[in-house]
Parts: sequence; C-alpha cells; structure tokens
Amino acid sequence: MNLYQGCVLTAVLAFLVLVVFAIRTLIQIMHTAEAVEYLALSTAEKVDKTQSAFTLLDNVASFFDSGIFRAAKTGLEFVNRFRREK
Repeated sequence: MNLYQGCVLTAVLAFLVLVVFAIRTLIQIMHTAEAVEYLALSTAEKVDKTQSAFTLLDNVASFFDSGIFRAAKTGLEFVNRFRREK
C-alpha cells in the first residue's frame, strides 16, 4: 500500500466516522424536538386551564382602576376625616 492509498483509506474512515456522528446527532435532535413539542402541548393545556383565573384578575384590576372604586375610596376617606374631627 502506497502513500496515496493510505491517505484515501484514512479519508474514507474519517468520512464514515463523520456520517455516524451526524446520524446520531440528527436522532438526538429528533428526540429533543419531540420533547419540546410535548412540553409546548402540555403548557398550552395548563394555560387554558388558568385562563379563567387571569380573566378574573383582569376584571378585579379593571374594577380598582374604575371610577366606582375611586369614588368609594374618596367617600371612605371623607368619612374617616369626619370621624377624626369629632
């Protein structure tokens, strides 16, 4: 076996090793993608379950920002001042 044949054999073996590692990497990427898909689906289900709680919190926050709450708060402050002055 001369020098060129040795170089070609080394190159072929290196290419085969590269192909094996590429296939293993692609398989691992496929498994990771499946796990991410499962995580996304389970997270979407949990978000759907908690949507009513977020809606309630939004309604409560809107109430606190509304004029009715501010008027009630002003009325309570007025009553408290009136009681302190007595």
